[in-house]
Amino acid sequence: MARPRDKAETRKKEILENFYAVLAEEGLEGASMAKIASRMGIHPSLIIHYFSNREEMVVELVDFMLAKYEEAFLPRFREIDDPMERLHAIIDAIFGQDWARLVDAGVFYACYSLSLRNDRVRDSFKEMYTKLHEVLQKEIGDLMRMGMIVKADPGKLADLIISLLEGYDFYRRVMDDDARFDELGRFLGENALAILRVDRQGSGRV
Repeated sequence: MARPRDKAETRKKEILENFYAVLAEEGLEGASMAKIASRMGIHPSLIIHYFSNREEMVVELVDFMLAKYEEAFLPRFREIDDPMERLHAIIDAIFGQDWARLVDAGVFYACYSLSLRNDRVRDSFKEMYTKLHEVLQKEIGDLMRMGMIVKADPGKLADLIISLLEGYDFYRRVMDDDARFDELGRFLGENALAILRVDRQGSGRV
């Protein structure tokens, strides 16, 4: 039998999934609690029982999106024992279509726009980027200590890769040309590896 806390977490996740769907269809302006409740076939008061306002829902939705990335990609990376192969896989993944399509762009940028005015939402975004930064910094640092890639500041190199990724993501959303941007993603991934002095065969050029 599920414990009350487990039931509550399951219900909150269900509400967030429906909030995400309404946001994707209606945008932030149209994503009212009433519409979410209508989509779920429940009374709005049940949503308020779990989330006192929409700000709380957005904060937890950013965490929900982070969990989607973690569940989709981290297990795949952890299965790769070779550190250089794992770095290749991470770079290929974050500049690839699966990463770009995992979270609806309208939902992501609706939440992002709110983060510019809301400290709690911004803190959730910081947590999202901090976790990606930690993954990259660790992989780069490990390879650096093994003498397999260029010696530099692993944190700054992680910053550089994330900056390339976010610039690419914003640009491709605006231009809306999948074929061209698939190619650009591969180009940027290759150049991210080139900055680290890693070739496509997986060897370093230190």
